[in-house]
Amino acid sequence: MATGTVKWFNMAKGFGFIAPDGGGQDVFVHVSAVERSGLNGLREGQAVSLEVLMTAPFRLYGAELSPYSLKVRSYLRFKGLDFEWLTRSNARQEEFLRFAKQPLMPVLVDAGDTALQDSTPIIEALEREYPDPSITPDDPALAFVSVLLEDYADEWLNKAMFHYRWSFPDDQESASRRIVEAIFEGVPPPADAEEGVRARMVARLHHVGSSPETAPIIEGSFARLLKLLEAVLGDKPYLFGGTPSLADFGLAGQMAQLLSDPTPGGMIKRQAPKLAAWVERMDKPRVQGAFGGLSEVREALVALLRDEVASTYLVWLSANASAVANDAHGVSVEIGGSIFSQKPQRYAARGFAELRRKRSQVSDDALTALLEEGGCDAFLKLPAAVTSEPEADDSNDDGEDDSSEE
Repeated sequence: MATGTVKWFNMAKGFGFIAPDGGGQDVFVHVSAVERSGLNGLREGQAVSLEVLMTAPFRLYGAELSPYSLKVRSYLRFKGLDFEWLTRSNARQEEFLRFAKQPLMPVLVDAGDTALQDSTPIIEALEREYPDPSITPDDPALAFVSVLLEDYADEWLNKAMFHYRWSFPDDQESASRRIVEAIFEGVPPPADAEEGVRARMVARLHHVGSSPETAPIIEGSFARLLKLLEAVLGDKPYLFGGTPSLADFGLAGQMAQLLSDPTPGGMIKRQAPKLAAWVERMDKPRVQGAFGGLSEVREALVALLRDEVASTYLVWLSANASAVANDAHGVSVEIGGSIFSQKPQRYAARGFAELRRKRSQVSDDALTALLEEGGCDAFLKLPAAVTSEPEADDSNDDGEDDSSEE
């Protein structure tokens, strides 16, 4: 039961959040919980008490070439939850659309036909219902950094995944073939199906900011990440010790796609072999020990935050939030001496506001020192820009599901 005040709710998207009366993390609320309570909707500031439980067995509609689908599938496997993996194919399209508020993946449906979309809220909702084994490090500094890195993966590393997949002929051919095979699932596809997928996805490169001008920024960022993340991982099973964190699930979802594509996959295998093994391990993760402490990864984390997350991602994220707040038609920001230009992303702007809110709730000297040394608090402690509530199609802004199907 969730009792508190409505923070925001969007009927078109099919979900929202409640600030609980007792404080703590906002509670994800699906439209089905509202409907079960006999309400027609929720308004900001409304006091409510709703049943928000999700019960197994689950059905997960997704695709092998969807990073967010693999992120949730990995999480469900780690939790040992009973679920059925259902590829979103033409044969299942009608079934899929019966549960999907938007034609986006993944969609998780529980035993009572309650459906959730958007990988992060799905995991947050399930983590409240099924807290063991926890994916949150005991160390408060690592717990927040885990959230930050998951956000980085969803909103920035996805750009590299989409860029490599649809910018190079070998990668285009490989991905198009696999997508068509999944969509038609054993049925002979039209002769031009693969070329149709390729043309559609290449035409969408601009949605993630990929262009001949921005390619060096995206590719440089990815190469840098491989070196820095390999150092954080070291010889541990997971980033922060013997148990996977939210960061592991977010980063591995994107990295699994990159590893499966010829160009970035070759880079990972050559330059970051430990990461390659970690990606394979994250397909079916299990507890192999406790979370470690900050001291075990601090030096490598500072480098990752300073040289990549702050100087690349947070620079873009801050500029994007300002562009959204000012209703600008585009966002252009200098990253590493070059200009990165893209259409403003409202979904990412709202996520940035949520990141800053979560940062403000953690009072920990070790975290403050880490984020200051890593250059992140200069962005995370900025006054939150006023951003509009995302429209029904906002999750499409950052390629959440355009990376694979359709």
